[in-house]
Amino acid sequence: MRPLKDRPIPHRVKRKGDGLRLDAYLLMVVPRATEEAVAEAIEAGSFWWRGEDERLGPDSPMRAGETLMADVPDMTPADPFMPAPPERLDVLLCDPHMYVVNKPPGLLCYPLGPRKVAARSLAERQLEADGEPTELRPLHRIDRETSGVLMFARNIQADRKVKKAFQKRRISKQYLALVRGHIAEEFLIDAPIAPDNGNIRIRMRVHEDGQAAQTQVQPLTHFGSDDWGEAGRGYTFVLAKPLTGRTHQIRLHLAHAGHPLVGDKLYIGGGEAFLRWWDGEYDATDVARLGLHRHGLHAWSVGLAHPIEEHPIRLIAPVPEDLADFARQHGGSVPSLPELSQ
Repeated sequence: MRPLKDRPIPHRVKRKGDGLRLDAYLLMVVPRATEEAVAEAIEAGSFWWRGEDERLGPDSPMRAGETLMADVPDMTPADPFMPAPPERLDVLLCDPHMYVVNKPPGLLCYPLGPRKVAARSLAERQLEADGEPTELRPLHRIDRETSGVLMFARNIQADRKVKKAFQKRRISKQYLALVRGHIAEEFLIDAPIAPDNGNIRIRMRVHEDGQAAQTQVQPLTHFGSDDWGEAGRGYTFVLAKPLTGRTHQIRLHLAHAGHPLVGDKLYIGGGEAFLRWWDGEYDATDVARLGLHRHGLHAWSVGLAHPIEEHPIRLIAPVPEDLADFARQHGGSVPSLPELSQ
């Protein structure tokens, strides 16, 4: 299959780089960079500020928070704990109107700016390799670290029908979530969601002025003995059913309820692990503290009427191996799919 390559990429200068020379900054943020390679890239005119044409020299001062354009492979330190993108995505449904895949954790849903390696581009490439039409229209999204069901439409009619069904809340979604502590009974989280307005732009918060949001939480299995204080001991797999569709809804709601997702860089504590990840300092100590290399959320099931044929369909993405491994390592097991489907 044809390779997927990134174009020049934007890189937001890290806080600790403010005022540094460009060459010193690159040596600090690029893993295994050498002085010779950095000098050659700068000499080739590979760096400039977004919106400006002038190429930067080795002594150009860095400006924290400004966007540096780089005509080189991605400078952001790769996350060594996240799996590499697969050659092919597992297909859950393929017909003339819909294409549904099981997105692995760590993969963007759609190409973002120059980043070409994403679920949509991988899906289009494998359709091309199979001799099929490659047009895919995104129907929804899930977070980069979230795994599971991801749907695309293959024509405008299916696209409009599914999006209308989303608007009318005729599509049911169920997520398997792995949380800290012991949840013994089913409950509803009804808490409005608004931007956090803190130093992490993408973080959300529960706030009375936010948008209405409700999540139904059903406990499935409990295991382990780690003590999380008021949250209880061990870990619980829960089935989370979002009744609304707000940004980070399940992650934020569960953290607000005192049971954050295992591995959640944003909503465990004040997001310190996310800042370390952003600054390229995230390491095995952070993974050990959070418990998992990614947040424990899996888009397990989506139910809807087929947009053209109108019969009910239920799309299920098997429980991922990393969540199953975590459970086994802590003396538990994941609920079987037949149990979940009841």
